[in-house]
Amino acid sequence: MKTVSVLNHKGGVGKTTFAGSTAQALTLTGFRVLAIDNDSQHNLSSLLGVGVKRPNIRDIYTASQQEAPVQFLQSIRKTELPDLHLISSCRDLCDSDIQNIDHLKKTMDACKLERFYDYILIDNAPGIDKLQVSSIQASDEIFVPTELRQFAVDGLVEMEQTISLRCPQGGKITKIIPNFYRNTIRQNTFRDALYKLFPDRVTDTAIPVDQVFDEIATDGKILFLHRLYSKGAAYYLKIIHELFDLDEEQIWEQMIEKRKKRISDEARQRFFERKNKAVDL
Repeated sequence: MKTVSVLNHKGGVGKTTFAGSTAQALTLTGFRVLAIDNDSQHNLSSLLGVGVKRPNIRDIYTASQQEAPVQFLQSIRKTELPDLHLISSCRDLCDSDIQNIDHLKKTMDACKLERFYDYILIDNAPGIDKLQVSSIQASDEIFVPTELRQFAVDGLVEMEQTISLRCPQGGKITKIIPNFYRNTIRQNTFRDALYKLFPDRVTDTAIPVDQVFDEIATDGKILFLHRLYSKGAAYYLKIIHELFDLDEEQIWEQMIEKRKKRISDEARQRFFERKNKAVDL
């Protein structure tokens, strides 16, 4: 089992879309995935169709170390995808809920989650405060989606320094994912700068700007089932291949098969709904 924090101390870089889409893609590829919403805005909880539930991540943080494992297991919710589960967040979540930055790690270790999951993805709010540090302490790796701008590039250097100082025993930045890519000269200049600053850690694949991400969030759809032939979905499959060393062709075939099954299931459901209405009339 591998635990990954999705983190950037700047906001608006697409962390939640990345965390949700990556979790869905891994699940559709055949892995068992737990997503944890560690952000008081609880956007991941909404994106994955769960919403705010109790108990949630805040209840885990505020429970005693002895009670926390029970709270953790009770907080796990099913999503639309059978092998993708979620621990939701809430608007009251804040740094003061954290009494011990190792609380989440100890809780997860006590639950022996490797029995149930292949990957755990933790979505975080902007910043590197107690909430984010708790996530880093519980993680094996950190994935950093980023914009291709001067301040964003400079901020990554500072962020890595801060993580090294505050979380020497926690996860390290292993992958940086360029996001909102438009293939402009200016963006490519910053992309080259990232390659030099973080050799072998910047993905070759950059996620392009695509309105499909707003559409799926608004409509409550799953990118790889409802918009599989979009540009955004194609690039996410490349990212999954690169981040998790999966066979790209096999991923594509699995997604097509899952999409066909979903279309068939939805058509069957509509048929029986119409049939039942006809009987009622």
